Amino acid sequence: MTFLGLLVVAATVFLLIRRVEVRLVLFVSGMVMASLAGKPLLIVDTFGKAMVAGVVAPICSAMGFAAVLTASGCDRQLVVALTRLLHGTGPWLAPASILVAYFCNLAIPSQAGTAAALGPVLVPLLRAAGLTPAQAGAALVLGASFGGELLNPAAQDVLAVGATTHDGSGPITALIVPSSIAGAFATAAAYWFFTARRLQHEPEPPKRLPVNWVRAFMPLFPVTVLLLSFAKVPGLVWLATPPQDPAYANVALGLPVVRAMLLGTGLVCALCWKQLQAISKEFFEGMGRAYASVISLTITAQCFGAGLTAIGLTESLLALVGSDRTLGVLLAIVFPGTLAMLSGSGSGPVLAFAQSLLPHLDDSHQPVRIATIACHSGSFGRTLSPVSAVVIYVAGLVHVDPRELLRHVLKPLLVGALVSFVGALIF
Repeated sequence: MTFLGLLVVAATVFLLIRRVEVRLVLFVSGMVMASLAGKPLLIVDTFGKAMVAGVVAPICSAMGFAAVLTASGCDRQLVVALTRLLHGTGPWLAPASILVAYFCNLAIPSQAGTAAALGPVLVPLLRAAGLTPAQAGAALVLGASFGGELLNPAAQDVLAVGATTHDGSGPITALIVPSSIAGAFATAAAYWFFTARRLQHEPEPPKRLPVNWVRAFMPLFPVTVLLLSFAKVPGLVWLATPPQDPAYANVALGLPVVRAMLLGTGLVCALCWKQLQAISKEFFEGMGRAYASVISLTITAQCFGAGLTAIGLTESLLALVGSDRTLGVLLAIVFPGTLAMLSGSGSGPVLAFAQSLLPHLDDSHQPVRIATIACHSGSFGRTLSPVSAVVIYVAGLVHVDPRELLRHVLKPLLVGALVSFVGALIF
């Protein structure tokens, strides 16, 4: 039976590499494995249970808030505000541009969207500084896709992976924030060393567009109050305190995110009250898009994980890992990273890995650290993929072959990845 399961997993990997619809592949693979084990209803029941899982509320509210930011223009104000930081950076323009894109990705939960928002500003600036089109594009890819969105406590990957551990997404975020920021600064420094340190002149600074600083802060508001509440800052502890009513037990861990997103939405509505009807419509439509594009992926990933368990592969994998935490860490790096690089998707491989292994690990394996490393690995694998949306977009923007673009991405990304992985193990 285990051999048949391995064949199904091999077919799954092959189909994902061929870029067949991820959700279809994960669901069908789970159903095939469960059927071979004589438990086809397990997948149907898992599907139904996952549709109302606790992770649904925070992800949908976060995506609704992201839609509100776009409808109100607050995300564009943030981009303008961040590009102001590039004034006076001189020879540090290239690494500064990477960090601007990285922190912009924190508020814009899409790598291609971040690149599209910043590309028309950053690429001409970097080209004027003396970088080639491929080098300028590589800086944009590194910043937009290194994993800035993981800093957001409402990040879809963090919430979905956190749902597979006993402690939720909070401890994962607490590890991701320092390890990812350290990796981002290391990546920017490595890019400067390998690519940009020979720049001889500073370009004309970008035009100083007017900024509404209050609106520019709105994309960062939920993240800020969430992190402060998790740090138990007086006056904000209530935000991270779940209700004691048993009726909320299923969503208790996700309620702090929901509260922060609704507070942020309310503030944006107050600031942009003339657009109130359009903003409210976008909020609910954004929630619907979240269910269609994100929640559906978590549902099918759970079905795949249930199929692995039914056919005995999860038990075999746990027996292989045994008490060796090092092997668990290596699996968290290799499995999601390789599959993300081959498929161009970071979320699918990370969630498939999380559903397959994390729910079954005991505390001796430190599942929170393994979950953090898996999230990092998915981001890095996607960044090195010639078929990922962000790489394809930037390659088109600078008119170079994606492989030429990735040649300049490789070394800095490997340096940053190493720092992030080490940070996730020691922080």
